[in-house]
Amino acid sequence: MDPARPNDPDPADPFFPERADHAILETIEIATEGEDCDECVRKLGPVLKKIAGVKDVKADLEHQRVIITFDARKTHPPDLHDAILSSGYKPGSTAD
Repeated sequence: MDPARPNDPDPADPFFPERADHAILETIEIATEGEDCDECVRKLGPVLKKIAGVKDVKADLEHQRVIITFDARKTHPPDLHDAILSSGYKPGSTAD
């Protein structure tokens, strides 16, 4: 914050999208239960990719988890968990 302009937003603030011209990408691994075949990946991937800000979805069937890259300014991990639940899968407690 500029002391001379206390009401102006800080340009370094990642949650002020008007000042940013680039995405802030984060990657999260979410354990899933019941995702153990290619068909599961085909069903879950498009559901997650419909969420604003989701850039990439990869499935790790061996460890039953999805790896999601998303723009932290457009979506948040709870939104990703909710999408998994609404698709009929269940976020697991931990990834193997």
